[in-house]
Amino acid sequence: MHKKISFSTSIIVRYCETDAMSYSHHSNYLKYYEVGRLNWLKKIGFSYFKMEKNNIILPVVESKIIFRKPAYFEDKLKIKTTLLNPPSYSIEFQYEIFKDQILINEGYTKLIFFNKINNKPIRCPKDIADSINNF
Repeated sequence: MHKKISFSTSIIVRYCETDAMSYSHHSNYLKYYEVGRLNWLKKIGFSYFKMEKNNIILPVVESKIIFRKPAYFEDKLKIKTTLLNPPSYSIEFQYEIFKDQILINEGYTKLIFFNKINNKPIRCPKDIADSINNF
């Protein structure tokens, strides 16, 4: 059975992320997921910047966002990022965003490991898979 690895990241909603209704605009949630995902990779010992230097990128190929309650300017949010399955050619994450311990947003992304030089999907690099399995 696969163990689900989760990490949390805190952010504060910036003024530039709000709309005319003072809500954090819906388009920001994919950016919040990215913040959580990059932090998740760092926690297992990897830098996305370093992966790109090695010509590996992770484009998002699928996403889902469920809005429960709004976030406002200066709200402190906690993004919980969870790996759903062992990675292969793709990697899937679940996101839960909390404000004052209340779930306000849920999401999902699927990304593929991609060789930036030949524009082809690749298997999850062994060092990343090993770090996940050994965590």
